[in-house]
Amino acid sequence: MENRGDRYGGVRGESAFWRGFLNRVRRHLDGGTVSPEVFARLSAYFRDPNSWAAFGDVRGTLAELESRGVLLAVVSNWDSNLPSLLEALRLAASFGVVSVSSIEGTGKPEPDIFLRTCARLDLPPAEVLHVGDSLVEDYGGARGAGLWSLLLDREGRHADFLDRIETLADLPGFLDA
Repeated sequence: MENRGDRYGGVRGESAFWRGFLNRVRRHLDGGTVSPEVFARLSAYFRDPNSWAAFGDVRGTLAELESRGVLLAVVSNWDSNLPSLLEALRLAASFGVVSVSSIEGTGKPEPDIFLRTCARLDLPPAEVLHVGDSLVEDYGGARGAGLWSLLLDREGRHADFLDRIETLADLPGFLDA
C-alpha cells in the first residue's frame, strides 16, 4: 500500500501527502507516476507566491471590514505554506487569526478548527460569521460548529440558496441588512 502521508501533519507529512495525491492523479490519467523532478517543480510552483493572486474583490472588502472594526480570520483546508503565502500577497495583516488545517491537525467541516478560531478571536461561535465557497466544508461545517455562515457562490451554482453572496464585495451590504 502506498504511503499517502498525513494531510494534516504540517510540514512533516505534507510532502508525502502531495506526492501520493499527484501519483494517484497521474495513475488515473495514464497509469504512470510523477518523477521526483516533476514533483519538485510542481512543489516549487505551488509554493511560489507569484503563482497566486487574490480575487479582485478581496482587498477592497477587507479594507472596508477593517474600517468598521470587524475582526477577521482565515479558516482554511490548506497546507502549512498558507501563512507565508498570505504574507507574500500582503493579505496577512488583515487577519488576527489564521487557522490552517495542516497546522491545526484538523480541518473543515470538523467543528474543532472553527471553534479554535473563535477562541483565538475571543468570541463565542454564535457571534461569528464564516464565509466560504463550499456548501459542506464551509457552510455546513461552520453551522455545525454553531457559527453563522454564508456561501460565497462566485459561479452562481446555488442561485436558489438563501444564505449566499456572489462576491465578497456584497458582504458589507449583507452585514448592514
